[in-house]
Amino acid sequence: MNDYRGLLIKKQRKELDISLEALSHGVCSPSYLSKIENNILVANDDIYNLLFKKLGISTMDTIKEEKIKQMLDLFFKYYMSSDSKIFKVMDELLEYKDEVVSSCLFVQYQLFLLFASEMNSQINISLAEVEAYYSYMDDSQREYFNLFRLSSGNMELSDNEEWIFIRRLKAKANLYAYQKNTFAAYDLYKTCLNYAVELGNKKLIAEILCSLGWLCLDIDLNQAEKYYTSAAQYDSQYKMLAFFNLGATMIQHKDCMEKGNQYLKKGLKSCTDDFFAVKYKEVLFVYEILKENVGDAKRLIKELDDSKYIDVFSMMLNEDYQLNVGYQNRLKELKNDSSLFKFLFIKNCEYLHKYKDICIANNFI
Repeated sequence: MNDYRGLLIKKQRKELDISLEALSHGVCSPSYLSKIENNILVANDDIYNLLFKKLGISTMDTIKEEKIKQMLDLFFKYYMSSDSKIFKVMDELLEYKDEVVSSCLFVQYQLFLLFASEMNSQINISLAEVEAYYSYMDDSQREYFNLFRLSSGNMELSDNEEWIFIRRLKAKANLYAYQKNTFAAYDLYKTCLNYAVELGNKKLIAEILCSLGWLCLDIDLNQAEKYYTSAAQYDSQYKMLAFFNLGATMIQHKDCMEKGNQYLKKGLKSCTDDFFAVKYKEVLFVYEILKENVGDAKRLIKELDDSKYIDVFSMMLNEDYQLNVGYQNRLKELKNDSSLFKFLFIKNCEYLHKYKDICIANNFI
């Protein structure tokens, strides 16, 4: 589900400091409203209209909305082709920043801001902010988001033409990587790295090293480790990302679980971002479960109240959690959210196959 209306209702309700009980009164139950807001269910149009009316939300004119949608499509088309016309479209789109708040284009516009932030230093938005809307994205929006996530975030901007040239090359390398054209992506990243070294921009070098590290995670973990640790040495700001990706991947391999745990602990210690700190703790929790350190896992889960996966982690504390049908169904839903959940899904499938007779007898499979 990706109905944007739940998101608009949640944002407006919190901005007006209205409780779930107060807003839902006369419309639906508080729990039903909570499910609407968190994109767990889609209600009928009458309920949305009543909630919009109570919150004073007015939707955008359809003609203007269609115009903005066409410009957003153009922006991403120009981005992928490194077309210089992107700057004109970007400037036009920025004029509608306040108006799209109550539009079905809101999530798409946040993606636009994320991509545009690499080209305009006045745009202040983080990867974590946009990731908060991930459950509201459709498939194409998730593709763009994941494409951006292939790089490590906003780079230091410069008017230097050589920098712009490298930036366009890197955009194409990102696209190759997302299309699983690994060798073409690797060669282009290496070309970008050589140019960045000549340019002497340490932040740009670290950015590209992180991209190379990400590309090698599923191919050559040792090489990925070299790229990521080099990135952290060039610019300490990339340590948080580098150590998270290394740790989250390494704990999925028996022979380097302990090393992964150490990277996670080091990264969490230097982490200054609350959103990222939760991500670290999520992976550390999974590590403790895999190592059957239930006591440590119980201590960690107390710090995961802000995690949107708290229901999954709570189930993992129970004995024989892998036989839990609710746990199995949630993993099916989450297996495409991250490599960690894909790993847990596969691991659970292997577990069920191993105990196939027991599972069939109990209608687990």
